[in-house]
Amino acid sequence: MKTIIALTFILLTLTACGNQQASIKQYYRINADQDISLSTSHQSLRASVVISRPKALSILGGRPMVATKTDGALVQLNNHYWLESPTILLHDTLKNWAEHHWQHIQTSAAFNERHDRLDTQILAFEKDGKYAKVSLQFVLTDADGHILIDQTLTQNLTIQGDGYAHFVQSINLAVTHILSDLNQTLNSL
Repeated sequence: MKTIIALTFILLTLTACGNQQASIKQYYRINADQDISLSTSHQSLRASVVISRPKALSILGGRPMVATKTDGALVQLNNHYWLESPTILLHDTLKNWAEHHWQHIQTSAAFNERHDRLDTQILAFEKDGKYAKVSLQFVLTDADGHILIDQTLTQNLTIQGDGYAHFVQSINLAVTHILSDLNQTLNSL
């Protein structure tokens, strides 16, 4: 009798677990709004630029996304929502943005080759309570190694709604505003 009850229980458990619908996974990437972040004339295109992958320290470097807890500690958010880490996603976004400012874009080059060079460091790329916080440091040097831009740009935007999709929208908007500010700085050179 105990065997029949145990087999019935196991059969019911397996049946209940087997009837779950497959969950649909949604993945996110950075999509800066090109209309907002770009306003340059193609006549002022510079020759060439090397855009290195952005640098990030510690938890920001290898983790897809982090959040700030109330005590100030950084914790990893669920990494299944992002296609890649912020360094890779931002690198792709910067390469797309640079197409409107330079004739040739490279991701690496020998130091004896003459190119402008845009280096980026991610200082913050996180959820901080109800805010999406992005802080990026940009250093642009010309072909002779002279610093043209050394600027840290920060955006703290309120997340409009609950859930990961709203957070992603706020991060995208923050990156768009930062690229717009960088665009203005570059146009003033």
